[in-house]
Amino acid sequence: MKTFILFSHLVVFLSLAQASNPPLKHPFKPTSTGSDPLLKKAWHLKRINAYEAWKKVKGNPNTTIAIIDSGINYNHPEVAPNLRRKTTEWPSNGVDKDENGFIDDIIGWDFVKGSFLPFDRTGHGTFIAAIAAGVLNNGLGAAGVCPKCSIMPLRFLNYDGLGDTEDAISAIYYAAKERVSVINLSFAGEGYDKELFDAINTARKNDVVVVVSSGNDGENIEKNSVYPAKFKLPNQLTVAASTEEDELLESSNWGHTSVHIAAPGDEIIGPWLDQWETNSGTSFSAAVATGAVGLVRSANPKLTAEQVVRIIRATAEPVADLSQKTASGGILDVKAAIDCALSKRLNCLK
Repeated sequence: MKTFILFSHLVVFLSLAQASNPPLKHPFKPTSTGSDPLLKKAWHLKRINAYEAWKKVKGNPNTTIAIIDSGINYNHPEVAPNLRRKTTEWPSNGVDKDENGFIDDIIGWDFVKGSFLPFDRTGHGTFIAAIAAGVLNNGLGAAGVCPKCSIMPLRFLNYDGLGDTEDAISAIYYAAKERVSVINLSFAGEGYDKELFDAINTARKNDVVVVVSSGNDGENIEKNSVYPAKFKLPNQLTVAASTEEDELLESSNWGHTSVHIAAPGDEIIGPWLDQWETNSGTSFSAAVATGAVGLVRSANPKLTAEQVVRIIRATAEPVADLSQKTASGGILDVKAAIDCALSKRLNCLK
């Protein structure tokens, strides 16, 4: 089965596809410092109250976000410093030093090529990673929602933006075994897939939150077969996209029981290949929510995956246009979520 990626901005050149992947640079450190020049264009950060949330927590390197997507430009200065790096596997020498079945998996894995270099030539995976956990105050572009979280790139999409479901499943199992904090799945396909369900359920058993995009067909998924968005698992958060006017993005799928929450997904700024630009879709609203999950898990590492999902849903800000479109009827409010996560008795869940 082929799974279609949820984005339309994809240009692939044969010369790029044939090129070899660049070497992984070391060490991973910010190349510069200073305020981020495009931060004011990142309207989504203000809308979800990220600046207020950052007064309490900006993330934690022990909180790892797995981006299961088209890979990542692992040398891009916006994301490279936040890559989770296995010191046991560095430098690469063809030996599986941690004996997990993946040779030299220093930062993640490429399930398309079977390589330890999950390089992104489409731009989508890097864009997602930067929205979720891009570096703050490096004098470049904008910043991620969880700027001090770690990133693990896992590639299952090829140069055409298509991927085998079995590769996505393998990536989920890998991330779950590596005990990441949250997985981002910005893709969808048609038809129920029990093996995909079982993989996300295994992530639940390993206490991993899985954030899923609702899809970009502008339809009610209660009446359509859209997966993994429609899976009913307590560790899964399915996300629609909202606009700057607090309306549902026209292309965003919705569902009053299957889609849990909306997050900004219109004209979201990030690094696409060699330039910074804006893109719209539920891929990006899911990435915003993924970063928010990273902040919540950083603020209170004792919370279970199921508790984190319940908190995110319970603290959504009610919005009239979403009252019948999502289960929460609202838009992500990460500051409120963190306040709840830090309360003595998780007051928002009462």
